[in-house]
Amino acid sequence: MINRELLIKILLKKAKGYAFKESTDEYTVVDGQKQLVKSKTVTKRVPPDVNAIRALLTMDDGETDVTKLTDEQLQVEKLRLIRLLSMTEEPPDTPSDNCDDK
Repeated sequence: MINRELLIKILLKKAKGYAFKESTDEYTVVDGQKQLVKSKTVTKRVPPDVNAIRALLTMDDGETDVTKLTDEQLQVEKLRLIRLLSMTEEPPDTPSDNCDDK
């Protein structure tokens, strides 16, 4: 079973957004052997998720009832929490200008 700390860590990552690297390899068969023709690694960005923020808010001992907030209030709360998270934790991974590895 997943513990509360791990769940909070996962939700925080999703609430802030994150970057990850995706690799694609292209092979061809030469003389019965598989040969790597092309390898490409791309950094992709997952944007912040409002539903993760909502889940974090509801986990906060029930102090905030997000079901009663309007979409505009949720958006404001999302931005506030993202700013708060960026001040208290290390910055999220950012994709580099040159994402292709050769």
